[in-house]
Amino acid sequence: MGYTTEEALDKFGEFDGELEGEQLHALILSATAIIESYTQRKFNADEETSVNYSKLNLPTESRFSGPTLYFHEELADEASAITDSPIVIYLPEDGPPYWGCYKTDGSWAYPTVTVTGHWGYSKTPPPNIEIACLRLSLWLYNLKDVSQGDTAVITPEGKVLLPQGLPADVAAILKPYRKVTSV
Repeated sequence: MGYTTEEALDKFGEFDGELEGEQLHALILSATAIIESYTQRKFNADEETSVNYSKLNLPTESRFSGPTLYFHEELADEASAITDSPIVIYLPEDGPPYWGCYKTDGSWAYPTVTVTGHWGYSKTPPPNIEIACLRLSLWLYNLKDVSQGDTAVITPEGKVLLPQGLPADVAAILKPYRKVTSV
């Protein structure tokens, strides 16, 4: 599922029947994939899924540190179920997306804790992510009219000029959503 609709893109791009639904859908999916790659986040966790966390003594794989469970992925809202139903406080405490939780009462199941919920940054794309998807979809469509600029160019002096990257407005919208990762 993409971060906008075909109808919204058709209106935004003022295509006036120029593109078929399949072409609009392909542009949206491409823009969505670029957004997810750039931000390292998923913005439409509309279905609940379950994730298992092992309590076995595997230091390289353990996501537990005492009472704290660090999630592999972000959780868009509080879990609908956690094995053995411990009472937890989600991290960060000021709201989703959550990257972990710690138990205040109860215990973690052994050997596996299953957490069921909406795994992703949000259940539905925030409005500015939809705008970025619309803008990026239109930019991708307009690349058909560009003979150079989306490929590397070698000047007569032998210098390699690389494409600029994402449009500046799209990069500005997405920048606050980029996931911080360790090196």
